[in-house]
Amino acid sequence: MTLRLATLAALCALLAAPAANVSPATAAEPAFSGGIQAGEAEAVERFVHALREIRGRYIEPMSERELADIAIRAMAGRDRWSAYVGPEEYSTMRAENDGAFAGLGIRYEPQDGRVRITEALPGSPAERVGLRTGDVILAVDHRPVDAKELAAVRHMLSGPEGTAVSLTVRRDGQAAPFDVSVVREEIKVPSVKHAAVGNVGYIRILKFDRRTHPAVADAIRSLRARIGPDLRGFVLDLRNNPGGLVHSSVKVADAFLEEGTILTARGRDPEANRVYTARAGDETGGLPLVVLVNGKSASAAEILAGALKDHRRAVILGSKTFGKGVIQSIIPFDGGSALKLTTARYFTPAGHSIHEVGITPDEAVSAEDTGPASVPPQAAQDQPFARALSLLTAGSAPRPQRAAGRSGSGDEDLSARRP
Repeated sequence: MTLRLATLAALCALLAAPAANVSPATAAEPAFSGGIQAGEAEAVERFVHALREIRGRYIEPMSERELADIAIRAMAGRDRWSAYVGPEEYSTMRAENDGAFAGLGIRYEPQDGRVRITEALPGSPAERVGLRTGDVILAVDHRPVDAKELAAVRHMLSGPEGTAVSLTVRRDGQAAPFDVSVVREEIKVPSVKHAAVGNVGYIRILKFDRRTHPAVADAIRSLRARIGPDLRGFVLDLRNNPGGLVHSSVKVADAFLEEGTILTARGRDPEANRVYTARAGDETGGLPLVVLVNGKSASAAEILAGALKDHRRAVILGSKTFGKGVIQSIIPFDGGSALKLTTARYFTPAGHSIHEVGITPDEAVSAEDTGPASVPPQAAQDQPFARALSLLTAGSAPRPQRAAGRSGSGDEDLSARRP
């Protein structure tokens, strides 16, 4: 009841200012470039009035900070990707972008209304206490969890290094659920795995963090050295990759391209408008490339797949991707919180927006969106992977052609502003 009342008041106070007060010409200007404007003053006055009324009259006490946090969350919730995050969640977000965080070492996803573990990372606290792929988490610290509230589950599982958390787990083949205590540790999660499959190099990217491009470069060098002159090409597996950092995806695309546009970002803020271009030097030496995608390949994974497709650098194989074609900027606040705000749409080298559309593969290979079960996948059980191997071993995958789209100098800085 408290949240509902405060949110309604915040929305009325902060979102009701007429949009006509902001013209297209001034919308992209910095928010405080000329002091508080007339429309802003009116909105601030109404907000302060609402804050005082709720703080002073509501049946339960509420602080100014609590009301302000609710108001910011209401304003940020204009789309599913924007959010106001508290200090603990923001700290976790930054750690994950660095490729390391304090946790249990499990991957999980909703299945049949439950939170099911999809992987216990080797050597992790979760693996050491016996958690397995397929285990269902019923409760965290004896509080039931719901697959519809994954953000809440993530919050419950996260915590400082060295602290313990209790999981209530149901396992197939066991009559009753059981409890297990896991001590959180620093988890270094590799975002890239690779393997040699005959004379083909296989590289799987699980997400895009700050370590991804160096790991991809290492994988390419390792596979070229291991397989030698018989190397026929690479399979780049982006299935079930939810995305990550924009500049990381751009750098990986640059590793496979000699020239041309990788990504164009456009927003209302002039600083959000960028063109990212490739620099000379294909790290594979121009070997053929097949990219695997599915309906869970999203965001930064689609940036990479879209660039390689438009440049005809790779055959995109699998099923249509998720379709997230917007970029969020992270805006830190005092006190450790931050605003994750959608600030730009991105366009592939050929000028296509894939938002809520996705990328259609060059060759559709139907399969469940479960992603690879192992590294490397088993071709007998993985039809898209088997088809990729067939294309490369038969020499049917194309070698690089001339870049598509704009190929001017563009913006040579491959790091996005607060991606």
